[in-house]
Amino acid sequence: MTGTLQAAGTVCGVLIASELLSKLCPRDKMLGFVRGLVALMLIASLCASIISADWDWQLDTDEIGNNEALNEYMEDQYAKAAREDMEGYIKGLLGAAGIEAKKIRADIHITEDGSISCTKASLTFAFESEARRARAVLSGALKGVPLEVTVDGA
Repeated sequence: MTGTLQAAGTVCGVLIASELLSKLCPRDKMLGFVRGLVALMLIASLCASIISADWDWQLDTDEIGNNEALNEYMEDQYAKAAREDMEGYIKGLLGAAGIEAKKIRADIHITEDGSISCTKASLTFAFESEARRARAVLSGALKGVPLEVTVDGA
C-alpha cells in the first residue's frame, strides 16, 4: 500500500512539474508531446502499482460460515429438491406402467455424508385396480421402502 501511495505522489509531482513547464513554453509542440508521454507513463505506472498492491482486507470467515439462517435455508432447498426428484421418479415409474396417481408424496432422509434415501412413499389413486397395479410396480422398484397406497374414489 505504501508503494501505491508513493507512486501516486510521484505522478502528482511530475504532472505538476510538467504543467509548470508547459506554462513557461506554451507553444513548443515537442514539450507538449514529451509532457503527454510522461503523463501516460506515470499513469501506467500508477495503475500497475495499484494492481500489484498487497491489499490487507480481512474477511470474517466465522461470520460467513456460521450463518445459521442461510445454512437452514440451503438444507431445506436441498431436501425439497431431493423430495421432488424422488416424486418425479415414482411418477415416471407409474407412467411407464400406464398408471396415473392423484397424489404422490415421498419422504426422504439425508444423512450426514449427503446421501439421500427414501423412507416412505405415499400414493393416492382414484380406483382400487390402479392402486393394486401401482403397489406391484413400486414394490419391485423401491425395495425396502414402505409404501402407503390409498384409494380416494372422489
